[in-house]
Amino acid sequence: MYLSYKGTFSSARSRYFDAVLRRFCGAGARLLDYGCGPGDMLLACKARGVEAIGVDNSDYSLRLAASRQLDVVKGDYRSLSLDPGTFDVLFMQSVIEHLKDPVEAVSALARFVKPGGRIILSAPTPENSFWDDPTHVRPYTPKSLLSLGEICGLEVEHLTYVFAFLLGLQLRSPLFYRLLNLFPFPLGSNLLCVYRKAI
Repeated sequence: MYLSYKGTFSSARSRYFDAVLRRFCGAGARLLDYGCGPGDMLLACKARGVEAIGVDNSDYSLRLAASRQLDVVKGDYRSLSLDPGTFDVLFMQSVIEHLKDPVEAVSALARFVKPGGRIILSAPTPENSFWDDPTHVRPYTPKSLLSLGEICGLEVEHLTYVFAFLLGLQLRSPLFYRLLNLFPFPLGSNLLCVYRKAI
């Protein structure tokens, strides 16, 4: 699942990745893409000259990423043997909703981020097709992402929906949350949260 995208969704996804890099990855930044899949974000990094490594536990995804000449390693947050404080940005696109213990995972992965670095998460809300994926553990809301940051000791720098981020807006209101989950559209009901690690 989630290995190829076509049409409007694919182009919006590419614009989103590029916008994240422009906004949150300065010159010389290093990025860790956790749950990189076939490496779409890594390709965006390559195009912008951002040094990036991808991590995934799917052999098939890793083969696809490697066939695109991308730097990827197999593992998960419990087994990674990277040096602490190596990266300026940790990126997790549509990964956290698959994790049984998000607090443990985010806390473990945050150790690879430099002090003052960013942890960028995107996750779907409980829109009408969320439970169609049997690997989903739980959906996310603006409040649950705020709580996750508080529990993990991370400062919330930015919280909005992906479509709003692409439009340069920040929407946290519960009203938008209710409306978007009544009438979801591609990328519309995914939340984007950017955390800052303490210095």
